[in-house]
Amino acid sequence: MFRVIVRKMRRGAAKISQYNIEGKELQAFLGPLETSIIEVMWSAKQPLTVRDVYEKLKRRKRIAYTTVMTTMNRLYDKGLLDRRVEKGRGGVLYVYWPKFEEHNFKKSAVHEVLNSLVENFGDIVASYLVERISSEEKEFKDLKDKLEKALRGKRG
Repeated sequence: MFRVIVRKMRRGAAKISQYNIEGKELQAFLGPLETSIIEVMWSAKQPLTVRDVYEKLKRRKRIAYTTVMTTMNRLYDKGLLDRRVEKGRGGVLYVYWPKFEEHNFKKSAVHEVLNSLVENFGDIVASYLVERISSEEKEFKDLKDKLEKALRGKRG
């Protein structure tokens, strides 16, 4: 198993430097707590404080407020969350929100992983993708259509 590292975003895309082949869905790119936090953030209709996220997470599992705070700060450092300072009852606090939508993160992360594989193992990756997709007629036709469209766009 690889440790997942998401570097600071560049040009609106998450920079993934490692991929966890044993992880499912988002946990292929993020740790379990990071995944839980980002899912809470995506489900919110407004920016959230650490306390807001902590209250939602503690219903599911036992967790310390400081653990949530540290993890949200790391997600901010990685460029996955953004934040601003606001004044609250207890003084100054951070309010967080996701820097991008769930679909955009997943798409960006998959692009990073595939780009790395193609750069390092181009022919093997291409052969595998053709083999995998050609076994399903509809997927093969969809891919063929996309490739033809991309080639027309490059010529014209």
